[in-house]
This record gives sequence, structure tokens and C-alpha cells, in this order.
Amino acid sequence: MGKRQYEGSITVFFALVLTTVLALICTGLESARHAALSYLTAQAGESALESAFAGYYKPLWEQYHLFFMADGPGLVPAMEEHLSYYEEPGKGGAAQGTNLYAFRTEDVALQECVTAADSGGEAFLEAVAADMESHGAAELAEIFLGQAELVTEAEAVSGYIGSLSEYEEVVSDMEEHYAAMEEQGLRLRKTYAEIAEALGTGALAEESGRELLNEAKSRALEVLRHTEESYRGILAEAEELEAGLKAEEARLLAQEDRVSAGSYRQMESELENLREYTRADGSRRQAAEQTKDLLEEYAGALYGVSAWEDGAAGEELKQMAENGSEALRVFEDTGTRTKQKSELLETVREWKDRGILGLVLEDAENISDRSLPEENRLSDMAQEGEAEAAAASKKALSSLYAVSHFGRFGEERENTVLAYETEYLVGGQGSDKENLTVVAEQLLAVRSGMNFLHLLADAKKQAEAEGLAAALVGFTGIYPLVKLMKGILLGAWAFAEAVSDVRILYKGGQVPLVKTGKDWKLSLEGAAKADSSEAGTEKEGGLWDYEGYLCMLLLMGNTQIQCFRMMDLIEANLRKEDAGFFMENCISYALAEFRFRAEPIFFHISLPGNSGYVFDKTAAYGYYDFRKK
Repeated sequence: MGKRQYEGSITVFFALVLTTVLALICTGLESARHAALSYLTAQAGESALESAFAGYYKPLWEQYHLFFMADGPGLVPAMEEHLSYYEEPGKGGAAQGTNLYAFRTEDVALQECVTAADSGGEAFLEAVAADMESHGAAELAEIFLGQAELVTEAEAVSGYIGSLSEYEEVVSDMEEHYAAMEEQGLRLRKTYAEIAEALGTGALAEESGRELLNEAKSRALEVLRHTEESYRGILAEAEELEAGLKAEEARLLAQEDRVSAGSYRQMESELENLREYTRADGSRRQAAEQTKDLLEEYAGALYGVSAWEDGAAGEELKQMAENGSEALRVFEDTGTRTKQKSELLETVREWKDRGILGLVLEDAENISDRSLPEENRLSDMAQEGEAEAAAASKKALSSLYAVSHFGRFGEERENTVLAYETEYLVGGQGSDKENLTVVAEQLLAVRSGMNFLHLLADAKKQAEAEGLAAALVGFTGIYPLVKLMKGILLGAWAFAEAVSDVRILYKGGQVPLVKTGKDWKLSLEGAAKADSSEAGTEKEGGLWDYEGYLCMLLLMGNTQIQCFRMMDLIEANLRKEDAGFFMENCISYALAEFRFRAEPIFFHISLPGNSGYVFDKTAAYGYYDFRKK
């Protein structure tokens, strides 16, 4: 049989076609695999980062409701561990067939890592704000924010007028010099009266008249000398007062944006009372000038008068005696000017020299004596520079978080380094006693300010204070001095009421932030005793108990520093169980960079330096979106 013969060109053609088809198929498969590997490596990086963050520090969450990964240095090893499950799909179980998407991790690096202490504690602040928002505290935060401006104003007004009261001693010394000049005027008036009386009898002989006139000249010389001494004293005191008032004027301008227009006018009015003693056209300076000129004129007149004509009193002497007697009638003999003493002012001065805790606490001897170690306090980092201003809402939420998660006087927590933790957030001192002292002082300042604003709005109480001020001054008709003393009395009255208020707060009672007449406890006469009534000490529903006032103090403070102090306490407390815990290692956010490599399977062309596919991926994760503005 014959054999069939086929042309070989046909076989080669199909072989070439088949090769081309296979190349296209393999290229397509490899392209699809490359795309899948790109997706899978990106997913692996993100998953590894999120899996690492899933290992948040449980004690921090359980005690303080904060999500942070505590082991900062261990973040990269943790991601590498999770990536190993992607590299070896069968790890931990039986492998199923060939892995067409195998890849290996060549490098893992942190491009960015934000800890609780970075960026001024921004991530920590976001964490505490998020916790309070999740508990529905936003509305309560708004309430506190609405009152913070009023409290700031009250402190500013009370503190400023209180500082002006420090000049009361200088002003009193000036008034003593004024009084001394008036006494010389009264003495000179009596001298002229004696001359006029002698002339009025018509029996003033030249010899006896010259004796009387010489005695009058001697008195006039003493009047001139004492007048000059008193006037120099007034000028010296005025110069001292002027130096102080320049600083007070600058302080007043700085307060203009912090207080209402009415409060600013009140502060300006109190300063104006003092300016009356320093300005050349001020009422008291004018009074001094006029008194000095009057005394010099009529004391000097006694030296130049032509007294006798033909052995009898001349008309010039008679006219001088008449004019002097009339002009010097302004110096009235009102008797001895005695100042009443104020038990209130003396008591308040005594209180301010005493220990503050003994003043407001019933059992000050038994307060906590715990202290916080000084080494490695994160709050020292915050105090190195100027803190960035936090948003008002976050400030309020941070304050609410503090009073919700930390102990305080009367509500101490177990197993904590400090007993008065919230007080530490306010005071920042190393011991419980020091922090309690700082808080008590600030509470007195807040309550004094709020009480002072109440007094300024109560016309009846102001009239009562002004009446007592006039009695205390002892110089009638001296308006600037009476007004200054009135301000001092109002400040002391507000402080005495504040002492009563703070005692109630420490007993567990409540004191309304803004008082009405029915809330006021102490009369002006009884304020020195500061007898805090038991009425109102029972805790009722409301915000303004000790916790509420602590929240307000925190809101008025530096939020950044307070956040770092919270971290001080958290670290110190958790380190009692875990010595390796440090807040600066607690990660909130990370941006990681990964490099993966995979080998081609379906299609591969070997070129110099080409050893497979390289995938550079990034992934970011954070517990809180603290970067959102």
C-alpha cells in the first residue's frame, strides 16, 4: 500500500499558531494574576495594620474607656506576624492545593506614627471627647460652656477691684496729710478769730496788740511749715500711687474684651476714684492745692500788714482780720475725726493669712498625704511651650471626662496613686494636699467673683456698704475715698460669702452659680463670722455641686496641660500592675509602608535585575479621626 505524504509546512504553521495562542493565554493569566496580587497585597497590608491595632490595651479601655495600642515598638513585629498568614495560607491549618497568589514580604516600615503624647496630646483629647460624645454628654458640655464666660468675667472684675483695694493704705496716708493741712487751717482760723475779737472790743492798745500779732506770726510760721510738710507728703504718696495706677490702667485695657460693658464701666469707675488723687485736675489734688494756697496766703498776710496808725489799730489790720476770718471759715471744727474699725475687714485679712484648707474644711488634719512621683511626668512636656487652643466643645467634653473618670475629694477611688485625682488635673502639684489647696483657692476666687457681681446688682446691699464705708473712713464728704472703701467692703463681703459657699461644697451640698437674693446667706454685719448655714447643704438635683465646680475650673484652664496630667495619672495607676506601660508608647494612628514581592508563574522573561514583581503599598489606620477639622 502506498503511504500518504503531508506537507510539513502545515504542521509548523499550527505549531506557531498554538504557541502564539498559548502565549496570549499565559500573558492574560499572568496579567490577571498581577492585578489580583496588587489587590491582595494592598489588602494584606491594611489587614495586617488593622489586626495589629486590634490588640488594643485592655486595662486602658476597661478603666478609662480609651482605645490605644500600648506597645508602640511592637507594632512592626505585630504586622509582620499577621502578614505571615497571607504568605502561608495554610499556616495554622491544612494547605489546600497550589497557591497561585503567593507573595512574600520584603519590608515593613512606619512612615508615620502618632502616640497619645504627640502633637500636644491631640489624639488623646480626641479620644476623651469621643468617649463623652458616645455617652451623650454634648448637651451638658454646652451648658457649662454657656456659663464659662460669665465666670471668667466675674473673676476678672472681682480680681481687678480687689487689686485696687491694695492701694487703700496709700490713699489713707494721703488723707491723713489732707487732715493735717485742715488742722493747720483750723489753727490759723482761730488765730484770726482772736485778732478780730480783740479788734472788736476797741481796747487793743499798741503794746498789747503787737504782742498778740507777734504770737499770731509765730503760729503762722508753724502753719506754713506743717502745711509744706503735709503737701510734700501728699505729692510723694501721689507719685507712688501714680506708678501703680499705670500698671492698673494697662490691666484694665487688657480686660476690655473679657468682660461686659457694664462690668468694664464699674472697673473703670473704681480706677477713677484713685485717679482723683493723682491727676493734676483730680478733686483731691485740687483740694490739696487750694488748701495750700489759702493757708500760704493768709499765713503770709500776717507778716506784711501795716498794723498801727497813731498808736491804734490801722484799717489794713482790721480789713485783714475781717477777710481772713471770712476766708478761713471753710475750716470747720467737727471735733475729733475717729475711724470706726471693721470687724469684717480685719477678719478677712486674718483669713487670707491663714491656711486655706483650715478655713473651708472641717477636718483638714485628716486629708490625704499621697504624692505623685516627679520623674517622667508627661505634663512636663506640655509646660515647655505655649499650648495650642482646643476647640471649645472639646474643652468642655474633656472637663466632663475628667470628673467622670478620676477620683476627687469626697469620692476617692481605690488603687490609685493620688486620692484627689481631679484636683491634680486642676492644680498640677505633686501632693494631694497641695492640689486640694489650689482648688480651694480657685473655688474661693470663682465664688468671690460671682458673689461680687451679685452685690453690684443689688442696690440695697450697695447702699448698706456705702453707709458703713463713710463711717469707716471718718472723713465726711470725701467721695473718692468713700467709694474706694465701699469697693473694699463689697469685696470682703463677697469673699466672706464665698468662704461659706465653699464650706457647703466640701460638705457635699450645692451652691447656685448665679445667686438671687434668697440664696444670699450673710449680712454685712454678720459676714465676719462667715457662719455657713446648714440650709442648702443637702445635695439636690443640679449641676452646681463640688463636681460641677471642678468641671468649671477645668474648663477655664489649659486643656492641653490637663490632658497630659490625665496621662500622668493613667500611667502611674496602670504601672502599678504593669511596670512596662508608658503613655508615650500608646499608639492611636499609624501610616505603614509595605514592600511585597511575587514570582511570575504563567509567563516570565528573565531580564537583568528582574527577579519578579514588586508591590509597594501603604495603609493607614487610627482609632480616632483626630485629623478631621
